Amino acid sequence: MLRRGIPTAVAIGVGILVLVDFFLGGPFLEAVGGTLVDWAILLSVFALFLGVASVLGSHLRRIAARDEGWPYSLSLLIVAALVLAAGLSGPAGPQEPLVAAIFTYVQAPLQASIFALLVFYMASALYRTFRVRSISSLLMVAAAIIVLLGQLPQAASIWEGLPGLKDWVLGIPATAGARGILIGVALGTVATGLRIVMGIDRPYSE
Repeated sequence: MLRRGIPTAVAIGVGILVLVDFFLGGPFLEAVGGTLVDWAILLSVFALFLGVASVLGSHLRRIAARDEGWPYSLSLLIVAALVLAAGLSGPAGPQEPLVAAIFTYVQAPLQASIFALLVFYMASALYRTFRVRSISSLLMVAAAIIVLLGQLPQAASIWEGLPGLKDWVLGIPATAGARGILIGVALGTVATGLRIVMGIDRPYSE
């Protein structure tokens, strides 16, 4: 019980101090809050190193055991070592020409290929989503057709009011929906933070 109570008390105290500093301010609170935030940044750096070590250890064990897919693990370790060596080879770090070349001629094409493959999955998902089964799905299909046709250069030749209708769909209903989603995400984030500060959720003691 004590092992779980101490991390909970520390997390609640730190969270309250940072929140009080954010809303009230003051020289003392700013100094304490800034120090706590700096400590959190340092802990995140150590957590990043632990994550990298965990990934490397997992792939090394897979290579040693010759598990299925171990050549991919070997490729990952080789590329990671090459990029790390290239980044440490000069004072520019990530801006070194070799690192920039790796990202330009290897990373960027791989990302483009992945996004190109995602198009087919998105088309399949759109087909399943746009099957008209209710009034709401009918409205979604209608809005999608209006936006897609309105983006065409020949939209005005199809119907003069189509470009304006497309702009209205993007500017009013779509923007309202996006803002509603963002408000929901913000409220969920606040609720999660309050649950952690109040000790209801204790991910730090797991």
